[in-house]
Amino acid sequence: MNLRFLVSVSAALLLAACATPTAQPPAASTPAPDQTQAQTATVPSIVIDGRTPQAILDDVVAYRTQKGMRVLARTANRVEFKQVVPKAKVPTEARMRYELTPAGKGWKLSARVFQVSYPGTTREAVSDITPQVADKLTDELPRYARSGASW
Repeated sequence: MNLRFLVSVSAALLLAACATPTAQPPAASTPAPDQTQAQTATVPSIVIDGRTPQAILDDVVAYRTQKGMRVLARTANRVEFKQVVPKAKVPTEARMRYELTPAGKGWKLSARVFQVSYPGTTREAVSDITPQVADKLTDELPRYARSGASW
């Protein structure tokens, strides 16, 4: 995977046009989180106090859909998005997963990013590219600690 491709995936995730959110059941091919310690250390996160999980995830959905992503699945503590990566040599989708876990009196919000080649086919391949976009996620996550944050 070359740097130019990763930059285009990052740009597609963070600078896309507006889209309409849709709620769909989770796809069978949705990437499963890898629970290894090495990858857990690279997952950007923030602890948020004084906000409900629903309010936090509502803000995540508002921001990500404004950036052109579509809701793939949502539960009480997790929301997943997808977006087609333009100008990719093979059909490619970017997927993001935001997850809330209890942390003391608050909630720990973490985010992961996946690149999916040939989505929805037998050739589907999923790569976790969170480390390559961690700096952008680290800049984004603090906005969800504020109620009614403006984008």
